[in-house]
Amino acid sequence: MRLFCLPHAGSGIAVYYRWKRALSGIDVCPVMLPGREIRFEEASIDSAATLIHELMEATRSRLDVPYAIFGHSMGALLAYEWARAIQAAGIEAPHCLFVSGRNAPHLPFAHRELHRLSDADFVGELRRRYGGMPENFLDDEELRELFLPVLRADLKLVETYEHEAGRLLDCPVRAWAGMEDGSVSEAGLAGWAELTRENFAMQRFVGDHFYHMGVGQTPVLEAIAAELSG
Repeated sequence: MRLFCLPHAGSGIAVYYRWKRALSGIDVCPVMLPGREIRFEEASIDSAATLIHELMEATRSRLDVPYAIFGHSMGALLAYEWARAIQAAGIEAPHCLFVSGRNAPHLPFAHRELHRLSDADFVGELRRRYGGMPENFLDDEELRELFLPVLRADLKLVETYEHEAGRLLDCPVRAWAGMEDGSVSEAGLAGWAELTRENFAMQRFVGDHFYHMGVGQTPVLEAIAAELSG
């Protein structure tokens, strides 16, 4: 079983390194997006449609074994649209789609736009909404200068995204969030059920928006392993 993992806004694949060790028997494949880590010199992509097109081109040959997709926050949006693109291309659907830390994308997006704010307001709103960022780069002025453009592009992708109605997914969906994540409502989490014709389940884990990187990580890994063991 292959598990593709998509990051949250402003992040890369480092968060999933531990998952490679912890998920025995599962081929964990973090997806490195442009503009970060070893792809830092490439321009970030601020359009969901463009990024999904490139993702399809880059991974088509890797969808040749049973696989699942996990995405957190921005990654959940990308995971959903990627699964739709896979389905439209006539390729076998994922064994399971794990969408984490985000309300269902067809529901109204009520948050204030961040990508247009000044740097100071941008950082302040990130702290207020999400409690900062787990990588702590917001606390370092030099790191902020490097990473804010990437994060701003990612949030532009999220905030300018428009859902287009279409065929429902042909794969099970698991919608997860942290118990203390105020950015994800119960209705927003439950809304993912409306986007698949297969079975659906939702769950909250101990922790905040970044529960999957902190105290909630072990229970999340156990839940993924249990879901994919069949």
